[in-house]
Amino acid sequence: MDLKIIGNMNYAASIVQIKNIIELQGCNNIVGTHIYGNHVIVSKDAKVGDIGLYFPLECSISSEFLKVNNLYREKTLNADVTKSGFFEDKGRVRAVKLRGNKSEGFFIPISSLQGLFELNSHEIYVQLQTEVGESFDTINDFKLCEKYIISNRQHGQGNGNKKGKKPKESKIIDNQFRFHESTAMLYKNLHRINPNDIISLTYKIHGCALCSSIILCNKKLSVFEKFLKLCKIKIQDTIYDNVYSSRTVVKNPDLNPNAQHYYKQDIWGEANKILLPYLKDGLTIYAEICGYLSDGSMIQKDYDYGCDIGKFEIYVYRLTYTSIPGQVYEFSCKQVQDWCKQNGLKAVPQLYYGYAKDFVPDYLKLANSIDDRDIDLWREKFREKIANDYLEKDCYICKNKVPAEGVVIRREINDFEAFKYKATAFYERETKLLDANETNIEDNQEESL
Repeated sequence: MDLKIIGNMNYAASIVQIKNIIELQGCNNIVGTHIYGNHVIVSKDAKVGDIGLYFPLECSISSEFLKVNNLYREKTLNADVTKSGFFEDKGRVRAVKLRGNKSEGFFIPISSLQGLFELNSHEIYVQLQTEVGESFDTINDFKLCEKYIISNRQHGQGNGNKKGKKPKESKIIDNQFRFHESTAMLYKNLHRINPNDIISLTYKIHGCALCSSIILCNKKLSVFEKFLKLCKIKIQDTIYDNVYSSRTVVKNPDLNPNAQHYYKQDIWGEANKILLPYLKDGLTIYAEICGYLSDGSMIQKDYDYGCDIGKFEIYVYRLTYTSIPGQVYEFSCKQVQDWCKQNGLKAVPQLYYGYAKDFVPDYLKLANSIDDRDIDLWREKFREKIANDYLEKDCYICKNKVPAEGVVIRREINDFEAFKYKATAFYERETKLLDANETNIEDNQEESL
């Protein structure tokens, strides 16, 4: 089977193996297990060693997969109309509690793929048992799952610009402007954290992403300049200019006149104007905008981040320099914090900076002489310490009482590599908002692609 990720990696399924079974008090038909550090409710028939598929929270599972496995609550949607499951018609994986026990994702045996492919359970098991740990949203060109997004275009203006697409005669030069990369989940990447890594832990801001830059662009040529160029006479045909975007959509009116701004306000353009005096040729600032829009509505529901009504804040989390040939140079976490301090701008609050082994020193005495079991234990203690110290707390910046979203862990390497760890309380709140059909400014931008 050909497994690949086409969409957002954080909402892809994974092949996993059950490593423990947790008896749940007062429950006869279900038990618990830990998958990637998440507590997941599974059938009482599940046992240690079972291999299956794990679907993360807020992904949407294929209707065909749900149908052949009789997982819809509405019986008429299932292959066997006498059977009923617990998924609604959108196929969304929700954060739920059953008799007080939380479930952070959905597990189903690997045999569930049998109805989709002309293979029996044993053949599927043999093919995929060596792929434990592999993540994917597509199998043999069949789309198994994707991020769940509420369709809500009534606030938008235009259809936006597709990621990676440029309008005709765009001034953007290839390999100059870059959108921010998606931040992967820590639980799937814990193996990438090593004791001797220098890491940064920062507070995750629940806002909307901004990319603001001055990069090398194509210069708009006069008729005479075009004539000279046609005659192969060397002229200056590039110029440094300002380009800004949301996470996935260029917002400059001249580059994307139909850019969708969600509300009537171009919050990205306003924030870009604030950052423009600090931009130098080749510099790109990646930041979160949080607080309020000018009409008094919130960028993210109830997350005021200490702002007065109608005002917003900008928190910088990444800086890069792009050379004329298109090579990207990454600022270190320390350089980002220092640069913001020197320029009077806010960086995302830093919770820890230093060697990873010093973050949980009691569980690793000799970092260079440990076996695989020791380092796996240390990594689990690393995750637990982050959860205990920083998650499941209220946002200390906000005036409103809301759960903090989580933290971002970044390794100090030459390239950008960061992982996010979200709080269960935040997931539960997000689930309630989606249940109420409430979208947000960030997901609306993805929908406009």
